[in-house]
Parts: sequence; C-alpha cells; structure tokens
Amino acid sequence: MEERFVADRNLGKLAKWLRILGYDTLYDRGDADQDFLRRAAEGGRIALTRKRDLARLIHPGSLVVVKADRVEGQIGQVLNTLDLQPDPSERMTRCLQCNAPLEEVPKAAVEGVVPAYVYGAHTRFRRCPCCGRIFWPGTHTRNVEEYLRTRAPAPPPLS
Repeated sequence: MEERFVADRNLGKLAKWLRILGYDTLYDRGDADQDFLRRAAEGGRIALTRKRDLARLIHPGSLVVVKADRVEGQIGQVLNTLDLQPDPSERMTRCLQCNAPLEEVPKAAVEGVVPAYVYGAHTRFRRCPCCGRIFWPGTHTRNVEEYLRTRAPAPPPLS
C-alpha cells in the first residue's frame, strides 16, 4: 500500500483503523499546525486532521480534513476522498501500537510467551520487531471483518 498517513491527536481511533487496514499510519500527539503539515510533507505522508482551519494554510503536502465525528464515518471519508481500495491481504499486518510491519514467526518461537490455550489453538503468529508484541488470528480478526462489513462504509468501486 503506497499511501502513508499521519493523523493528528484528535484521530487516534482512525489511525488505529488505518493500521488495521494495512496503511502505514503515524499518530502525532502534538498540535496540528503548520509544523505538523510540514513534517507530514517531508515524510511523504498525507496529513489527517479534524482542524478545518488547517485547510486554509499554504503547505506543500496532502491534507484531508476529517469531518465525520465517529470512526466508521472517518474511515469511509478518508477512503472515499482518496479513492482508496484497501487490499484485504494487507489487513492486520501492522502493529496497532507502534505501526511497524509485523513479521511472521515460527510457532515454536512463541511457546511460553502467549497463553497456552492460544498456543494450542493457533498455528500462525506474527511479532512486532519494535515493541515485541505477538499477534495471532483470533476472534479479534473476525470482529474486525464484521465491523468493516457492517459499520464502515465501503468505498465505491473503481470505474
């Protein structure tokens, strides 16, 4: 996925959901201001903010002013505005905490690290190379799919 984002401090849930969809998304806890826009542009990232007054500033990069209040509307707005079609094979491939791409690890590498019932029930595991968190396709994966199917509007098909 080519698009890379940086979300301002008002869009933490959106940043998490973009990561779930497989997009490289930073979460900036600082003020969304001219400096925020400059850093986004320098990093080749699309800036996401709720601050409408930022749209009036002259800046070198891309900006999406998110108007929706709820995260499901925010997901739909970003995808529709940028005409994005997330690749389902990219879902759940980034660390939700630190945004790093997850790495496949052999099952034996997580024995004693994950709960015994998880180790016994699953065969695929991924680890974040930055924070060390371990991920596996459990009920949260089904919950994400259900959430996206029922609550987050799908972008229109490409013509």
